[in-house]
Amino acid sequence: MSDNEFAPAGWMAIAGAILTLPLMGMGIILDIISKKTAIHPLFPILYVGLGIAQAGLVIYAFYRFKNYLNERHQFHRTDALIMVIIAGAIVITTIGLTGKVFSSLGAPTPVLLGFIAGLVVIGVPLGILSVIFGITLLDLQDNLGGYLKPYAFLNIIAGVCFATFILAPLGLLIDAVANVILGMIFLRKGPAAHPEFV
Repeated sequence: MSDNEFAPAGWMAIAGAILTLPLMGMGIILDIISKKTAIHPLFPILYVGLGIAQAGLVIYAFYRFKNYLNERHQFHRTDALIMVIIAGAIVITTIGLTGKVFSSLGAPTPVLLGFIAGLVVIGVPLGILSVIFGITLLDLQDNLGGYLKPYAFLNIIAGVCFATFILAPLGLLIDAVANVILGMIFLRKGPAAHPEFV
C-alpha cells in the first residue's frame, strides 16, 4: 500500500481533468443541438451530474493542495486564496449548471441574461484571484519536482482567460491541463519536504 496520503487527491485531480472534455461536449450539445431538435429529458440531468462530479473532484484536489503545501512545505501564503477560489468555484459551477439547464428548457432571454451576468460577476474576479494564486505560488522554495512553474503559469494563463470571460472555454482547457499537473505533483515519488532543524 502506498504511504502517499495525497495519492487519492492526485488521481481525483486527473479524473476531474479528463471529465472536462465530455462535460464541454455535453454543454455544446445543450447549447446548439437542443435548440434545433428535441433531446432526451435525461440528458440535462446527466449533464448536471457530470458537472457536479467534475467540480467535486477538482475542488477536493485543490483543497488537498492547501494541505499539501502546509504539511510538506510549511507554505501558508496561498491558504486564503485557495479557500476563496474554492468558494467561488462552487458558486460559479452552480450558476453555470443551472443556467445551462434553464437554457436547454427554453427559458426566456431575461432569465438567461441573469445567469450570464452572474457568471461574469463571479468569473472575472475568480480569474483575477487565479492569477494572484499562480504568482504567489511561485514564491514556494521547492520546485515540486519540476512541476511548480508549469502549474503556476498554467493557473496564471487560465486566470487571464477567465478574467476576459470571452476566453473562458479556453481557460477551462488550460485549467484541465493544470489539474493533470496537480495530480502529478501529488503522485510523484520524490522525498517530502520537511523543515530541517539544526
